[in-house]
Amino acid sequence: MFDAQLLKGKKIVVTGGGTGLGKSMATRFAELGADLVITSRRQNIIDETAKELSKHGGKVLAISCDVRDPDQVESMVKETVSKFGK
Repeated sequence: MFDAQLLKGKKIVVTGGGTGLGKSMATRFAELGADLVITSRRQNIIDETAKELSKHGGKVLAISCDVRDPDQVESMVKETVSKFGK
């Protein structure tokens, strides 16, 4: 339905990317060629998900982040820009 590389070169942040809907969305984005940042409060969960997603060929960065904490969100954004440049 979509071009297999529709999102190639795009950087996408998925909060709650370790399980459920967030993981499903991240998986589809990875299949379409996106580079991803997935976040969750539980590092072990997103580390496992990152391994799965990296099989699609894009870059995957797993960052523990509680989006209710502005300082953690700011730190996550800084790390994302540092790794991906955008």
